[in-house]
Amino acid sequence: MTYSRFAELWTHRFRKYTHIFRAHLSGHIARWWFWAQRRFLMNGRKLIAVVRTEHFGDIVAAEPLLRHLRELYPDACLVWFVKPAFRELVDVNPYVDRVFAEYCVTQRKIILEEGVFDEVFELQFRNNNYCPTCPAFYDNPIAEAKNINVSTYFRFGNLLEVFAQSAGLSTLPADRQPAVYLQQRHRDRVDALQLPDQYIVIHTQTNYAPKDWPAQNWEELVAYLLDRYPFDVVEIGLRSSLGIRSSRYHNLCGRLSILETAEVIRRGQYFIGLDSGPAHLANAAGVFGFILMGSLDAFPEYNPFSGSYGDQQNCRLIREYGKPCSSLPLPVVLQRLEEMLS
Repeated sequence: MTYSRFAELWTHRFRKYTHIFRAHLSGHIARWWFWAQRRFLMNGRKLIAVVRTEHFGDIVAAEPLLRHLRELYPDACLVWFVKPAFRELVDVNPYVDRVFAEYCVTQRKIILEEGVFDEVFELQFRNNNYCPTCPAFYDNPIAEAKNINVSTYFRFGNLLEVFAQSAGLSTLPADRQPAVYLQQRHRDRVDALQLPDQYIVIHTQTNYAPKDWPAQNWEELVAYLLDRYPFDVVEIGLRSSLGIRSSRYHNLCGRLSILETAEVIRRGQYFIGLDSGPAHLANAAGVFGFILMGSLDAFPEYNPFSGSYGDQQNCRLIREYGKPCSSLPLPVVLQRLEEMLS
């Protein structure tokens, strides 16, 4: 074994075992803290865990369930388990009592395994409950019993319905429109950007390549919009692959937090995007949307949305049955846009 290979091996082992040690230590500390809260400060209130750790679109889609749980347990202390990257979405939710920023699945297993919580509502299934570093899974027996997994979940309805069934909830909220809770600091941040009064928001890249649409099509779409309509175009997301040069095109990729992005979307006249987190923000913000979709893995056609995007009262799902989004013809998209924008 060469020295470089030896160093690489032990660096990997050091990081792995340091991660595992931290997960166990922080898990035990958090469990003791929840026990102390329950015993000395709760005054008989139920302590309830809600687990939806990722991704931010899924967290937005699950928001009506939190309001539903508050109706079912009005006096309980609701604790939402979430990954730190998405914590801001839950921190501002008025129906959450406490937010737990989860380090990894092993940590959560230690916290939950001895029954410190009166109820645990697991809004996810096995593929979301995995830590590759430990490595460890946290199984959801309710989802397992119903055969809800990454290969089957859209057979059970939209994301809100899937999460409810994964949690073992027998009822759905009466109001299934997701909400996003924007604060003054988000409005102030977007004010400082000095965006034009009228613009269309676009989102062009997801975290899963099969959901994407070719960059060349996006560039032609933006050129079409700028040529025919009085709106500027604002791109949001983590990164852009577009090479557009126009004073009426504004690239905000990588510059905004999740809720600042939601405020930019809220101010737009329209949203054009893919099946990804920003589309769920647009649904929650009440902006009319055009969502470019296609088949996804084992699902030739599906609808992830609830509320006004779910019934398409406030959006148009642009797709062709059985074809991936990458195969969606540009003329089809332009025609659907023209039907509304004209």
